Amino acid sequence: MLQLIPGLALTLVAGLLVEQLIGYISWRWRRSSFGVATVFAPLITSSPELAVFLIAILRGEGGIAWGSIVAQPFMASTIIYPAVVATAFIAWLSHRRASPIPHVHKVVAAPLLAFTLPLIPILWLHPQSYGLYGRIYGLSIVALYFIYAYMLIKREGQPSAVSKLWLRNPLLQLAVALAALYLGAEWLVEGIAGLGRALGLDEAALAVVLVPIATVIPESVVGLILVYRGRDEDGIGAIVGEKALYGTFYPGLAMALGVYSLDPATTTAVTIAVVVSLLEALAVWRGYFGLTAPIGIVGYLWYLAHFR
Repeated sequence: MLQLIPGLALTLVAGLLVEQLIGYISWRWRRSSFGVATVFAPLITSSPELAVFLIAILRGEGGIAWGSIVAQPFMASTIIYPAVVATAFIAWLSHRRASPIPHVHKVVAAPLLAFTLPLIPILWLHPQSYGLYGRIYGLSIVALYFIYAYMLIKREGQPSAVSKLWLRNPLLQLAVALAALYLGAEWLVEGIAGLGRALGLDEAALAVVLVPIATVIPESVVGLILVYRGRDEDGIGAIVGEKALYGTFYPGLAMALGVYSLDPATTTAVTIAVVVSLLEALAVWRGYFGLTAPIGIVGYLWYLAHFR
């Protein structure tokens, strides 16, 4: 429980370091801050999940590897979207931003939709019957992600103003940010687990209710910081960039390696993620982000009630 506050503080510092790196990269290479936030922030903040996935693969733990991948789009649609809304509302109450709801350009609906749809065929590509087709499909959606990232980075746009780095050297700042993300995530999970035990919650409740919420914070900290500061386009870009990773690159990599399965719990998690994200794309088309927050929370609680 004592690690909770240091974990939150370290995660916040890591997010600020990454935010500065986004501004620096945008200014240094004269690329749009939206494109940089969408591509680089998720790659950095999702590095712990990638490490878990690769270690599980090397150890022959395919189930753990696939479970860590499926959890991401599910948590994005049920926990991260509401977290964005809560952050915007808190910032509005604190007079840090003008609107209590994140506003984005409707074109953001296109990538959100584009990286939700690739999850749908996964529900039918059972490895026992369509293993080869599953590997081919996995490679195709990995390629889709790289094409998308290349187009975003290649496109020039309005760069950020001159951005100063706390540590001056970008490579050093990146290394420190990664270390802070890792340690912050570890301390958050340990702190929340300790808090849950102090409140009398059993281990099952901790595993399905509190610990996943702790892991969401390091993944989304950059987007949340940007939304808090009123930079909705960049902040939502970082969140959508995570969606792109979790909807194409990570599941595609798992499918290409043949380490995926479709049991009831997995299928239900993917289905909830798809439904909520499709509805969110409609909300974004209207210029708002996070209107599906109540639906996502209900879906999360329903899932817990049926698969705990």
